[in-house]
Amino acid sequence: MQNDNLSMYDELRQMKSDYDYLKADMDKQLIINRQLMELVLRNHVDVLDSNRRTTLAGVSAAILIILAASYIKGLDMSLAGMLAAFYVLLLLGYVFIYHKLGKIEYGADDLLSTVTRLRKFKRNYMIVNTVSWVLAIGLMCFIFPAIYNTFRVPERGIAAITFMCVAIFAGICIQYFIDRKVLRACDNIIKQLKVKP
Repeated sequence: MQNDNLSMYDELRQMKSDYDYLKADMDKQLIINRQLMELVLRNHVDVLDSNRRTTLAGVSAAILIILAASYIKGLDMSLAGMLAAFYVLLLLGYVFIYHKLGKIEYGADDLLSTVTRLRKFKRNYMIVNTVSWVLAIGLMCFIFPAIYNTFRVPERGIAAITFMCVAIFAGICIQYFIDRKVLRACDNIIKQLKVKP
């Protein structure tokens, strides 16, 4: 009977040892999975942070350039005012949506609110960009005639408008790829958070 108790005790000790070993392996795997998840998430969050910084800096620089050009080169004040107002609205839109998004950190907030904030950010980001393009097209209706009328030779006015069209097309292409990258980063963050270990 005593041998049976010793044998059972040895088996229980062995099972406890196996359990501790498996638990340690699981904890290591969980730490590795968490570190990989944090790394992937950080890369996607860096895309959003980079877009926020470059957009705010670029729009602010555009406002300063327009104001400086209107002062130095004598640009028509109504035209400069419309351009500056457009960029100020764009700046306010981006500040608003990034402020509403807040900081995205792994494990810092509950999963549901982070995913909800990201979805709202995506929606607001698309709204701000759509409104900005509609305003930009409306603004071009005022800018193109003003550009055309500043040149005494009609061919130069047409050439300037053609140059502006090419620049606008290049801007649309660049903005498309930036928007695609930002929205894809949002989707990837949401996907990563849904499979959070």
